[in-house]
Amino acid sequence: MSARDTAAGLTCAVLMARGRAEGLRLLDGSAATAWRSFLAVLIAAPLYLALKLVSIPPLPHGIDRVRLVTAEAIGYVISWFATALVMLAVARMLDREPRWPLFVAAWNWSNVVQLAVFLAAAVVATVLPAALASGVTFAALGYVLWLQWFVAREAFAIPGPRAVTVVGVDLVLGLFLSGLTLSLGTVR
Repeated sequence: MSARDTAAGLTCAVLMARGRAEGLRLLDGSAATAWRSFLAVLIAAPLYLALKLVSIPPLPHGIDRVRLVTAEAIGYVISWFATALVMLAVARMLDREPRWPLFVAAWNWSNVVQLAVFLAAAVVATVLPAALASGVTFAALGYVLWLQWFVAREAFAIPGPRAVTVVGVDLVLGLFLSGLTLSLGTVR
């Protein structure tokens, strides 16, 4: 992976985050580009860790901290690859399989921006009254959902309602993996 590939992926993500679909032109849509985009897992990892440190409430009884951290780390990595795999099935259903590598690359790089947005919101929320903190968190979630929708719509070249389906599938998968991660951190 070259610095040029990383710069192209991050620039694509920033442009997409600004509603500029031309960011996709920075990615060639090849399988190699999709594979290289998994470097975003490593780039985003410090953001994910910081987000967890800022936003995790005190752990309830029965949660082993070491097991939970281990499960979170494994879940973090698995979620990136599981999303790509599940989205291959979605791409086939949408008759967009040839665009799947472009989608994977754009989706992976946009995850760096999404985590940065969530982290910024979580940090700001720590200094605000509860009602305002909830508003900031809700606004960040809304923006991230919009970004996911925009990436899905543009990378798959599908109408908006179909892009909503892609985001919905990702949400369901994310909730499932989060629940699984939490259950693995629970001492029985």
